[in-house]
Amino acid sequence: MIITFIITVFLFFVFIKLIPDNHIPAPLSGDDWYEIYKAREGWDKPIIVQFGLWVRNIFEDGSFGFSVLLKRDVSSAYFSKIPASIRINIVPYFLSIPFAIVIGVIAALKKNQLTDTIISIGIMVFISVPYFVVAVLSQYLFYFKLGWAPDYKIATTSEFAELGTWYGLSTYILPVVVLTISAIPGFARSVRAELTEQLTQDYMLLAISKGLTRRQAVFRHALKNALVPFLPAIFIGVIGIMSGGIITERIFRVDGTGRLYLQAFNGRDYALLMLINTFGQFLTLVSAIIGDLSYTLFDPRVRVGSGRLS
Repeated sequence: MIITFIITVFLFFVFIKLIPDNHIPAPLSGDDWYEIYKAREGWDKPIIVQFGLWVRNIFEDGSFGFSVLLKRDVSSAYFSKIPASIRINIVPYFLSIPFAIVIGVIAALKKNQLTDTIISIGIMVFISVPYFVVAVLSQYLFYFKLGWAPDYKIATTSEFAELGTWYGLSTYILPVVVLTISAIPGFARSVRAELTEQLTQDYMLLAISKGLTRRQAVFRHALKNALVPFLPAIFIGVIGIMSGGIITERIFRVDGTGRLYLQAFNGRDYALLMLINTFGQFLTLVSAIIGDLSYTLFDPRVRVGSGRLS
């Protein structure tokens, strides 16, 4: 995984440098930082040399580069945006999980019945409709048309201070609802499919033959086994919350990492792009490791490194 991470980061660096219209910033009068960072990051040197200088600066000074767009160190610019991304994503994420499990369980227990049909149709509709369409339509309907939402975007820090905490928190209701509804269908469909398969296993017949009711057998055995493949993904998703979302932050005017990524791309700020991509790749690596290790917590039969069930 480490080798894959290094290769991926290097490819990110090369591809970002090859972005069309990517140019070395021109010095302005009084720009003392220009000559400093030109020498430090090797803006006028070959790509492989620039990559070596970039890695050296990380290990020597902990610096990922200088943002020509924001005129500041990219680390402080990026990591200061992470809390905003977490605030907008963490509540919908943890709300969507129990709702998705409940919906998936109901659909599996009512398989091929009217309830299952209605749930399946609803899931397919929400999966098929792009997220940004749901978000924009919600803004139009609940703010511009009905006026139920206090604002079409979340409140800024200054608006929290001027208009009060309640107003600021109320502006989160619309994006939280939209994000929650959008996250439920995919997970609910997976839970339904896995639980449906577990209900046909021989151990279910054995449990019922030993005196358990079908409901007891489902919740004591089948549901637990059905959730094993998904529980590690929940931990992975928690880590992924920090990476933000470009569409969400653009539509609801969230000053987070996703919006910063879009600004960096449009401004051809390759130092900022490199930090965002590298940090995202690092989160992916950590998520994969945690996901693999967490299987041993939820299924004791799995042993790390054995490659089999014991």
